[in-house]
Amino acid sequence: MPRGGSGSDSPPERIGQAEQLGASDLDRDTVPSEFRPRQSRRRTILMALITSDVLVSLVAVIAATFVRFGAVRTNIPLGSAGVHTDYVFVAAAIALVFPSVFALEHLYDIDALFWGSGEFSRVIRAVTLSVSGVIIASYLFHTDNVSRLWLGYVWLFAALLLVAGRWVFRMTLHAIRRRSQLLRPTLIVGCNLDARRMALSLETERTSGLKLIGCLTGDAGLAEVGEELIASVPVVGHVSELPEAVTRLGADAVVIVSSAFEQSEVSGIVSVLRRLPIDVHISSGLFDVLPARILVREVAGTPFMLVRSTSLATHKLHAKRTFDILFSTMVLVAGLPLWMLIATVIKLDSPGPVFYRQLRVGRAGSGFGMFKFRSMCCDAEARLESLKEHNESDGPLFKMRNDPRITRVGRFMRKYSLDEFPQFLNVLLGDMSVVGPRPPLPAEAESYDDRQLTRLDVHPGITGLWQVSGRSDLTFDEMVRLDLFYIENWSLRYDLTLVMRTIPSVIFGHGAY
Repeated sequence: MPRGGSGSDSPPERIGQAEQLGASDLDRDTVPSEFRPRQSRRRTILMALITSDVLVSLVAVIAATFVRFGAVRTNIPLGSAGVHTDYVFVAAAIALVFPSVFALEHLYDIDALFWGSGEFSRVIRAVTLSVSGVIIASYLFHTDNVSRLWLGYVWLFAALLLVAGRWVFRMTLHAIRRRSQLLRPTLIVGCNLDARRMALSLETERTSGLKLIGCLTGDAGLAEVGEELIASVPVVGHVSELPEAVTRLGADAVVIVSSAFEQSEVSGIVSVLRRLPIDVHISSGLFDVLPARILVREVAGTPFMLVRSTSLATHKLHAKRTFDILFSTMVLVAGLPLWMLIATVIKLDSPGPVFYRQLRVGRAGSGFGMFKFRSMCCDAEARLESLKEHNESDGPLFKMRNDPRITRVGRFMRKYSLDEFPQFLNVLLGDMSVVGPRPPLPAEAESYDDRQLTRLDVHPGITGLWQVSGRSDLTFDEMVRLDLFYIENWSLRYDLTLVMRTIPSVIFGHGAY
């Protein structure tokens, strides 16, 4: 295994010896050919985002003008001096105000974007500040002939369209990153079980933009790791070689696995990295806690992480149930023509019933019949035993990529999850929720250990964290981990976020077979 030095010095001291490289030694394009240089990539994303915001702002303000006045161009008197202008010019000026306020709200800080839903609340706040600033300016410059109702429409359209535009931009960027473009070459520092877990997560879900190109081990990890952390992440050296490794491999991001080092070692690593033109990420070690529950506070000069508690209080469950009923009713009514078309195609494609009802295990271990559009031949259950030797899944699940029991229509429905829409009937009946853990088969539930039984504390869901994180590509253990993460961090806001994330997963058929 590649390693530098004799190991006689402690890691902080050895890192300090290499600190003399400094930032100046890294100001050159050493990025591997498959990665774009850091500044070029950041500039591309930033310019595309600003352009998107300006265009969406123009559409929003022009739409507000048309709704208010019935035309895009409308004359407006400015004060009592007989000066006139056109709303289209005012609209253009306001459309340029929005990006300026966005910059003040750090909405063009690339390092802070695309990591959570907080971006959308800041967009609404920036829109509110922009419109408020226009109102104040109209009074200061005595241009109070500007329609207040028009400004109200401007706020409404801008808030809706800019949030939607940011969401579309985020989804587009995620799609680009899934195609291995605009990724950031990243070193992971530390080799232990947490590092392996983190590496697997980053390799599975590339929407973060972090592409691992190597791992640096500390002294504590030498006995645990061979030539690689995981199959695609080789060990490229010792933590003492960090500045050289950044230069040699062209990394522009570093992930420090905090549990692999003593606190003093982490401080030493951060001290070296602070002068280098790279982004530094430190794992919290709280793998089962959603970031929205974590607050960082300073107490007596020491940073503390406050973890908000979560609960399944009665009023929260009532709110979740209300959302389930309203959302399911809307989907069933709006999708009725499509359901009728699917039913017709199923009958024409193969003999048998349109619907399939399968026994599943729900909350507290109670059984229920889960509805699906039939995607297999009628003798599918009878043929299962003969196919078990071809099982491609671990644990109690059965998965087969080219399952011969699936019909032609069934394969299409499964790819886009159309076979699962009748489960909204189960939601209305109270057996399931829109968002929750995957509903297990009785045979699966019987094999659960105490930790896995926690999945039965809540109603199973049509979608969930497992649905947006790989679907059929996940192992059984990964699916269980994601379900337990969801239960630990449940909130109505989190449900809404997962519903929004499900849409592109279904449309593009990610991880389904």
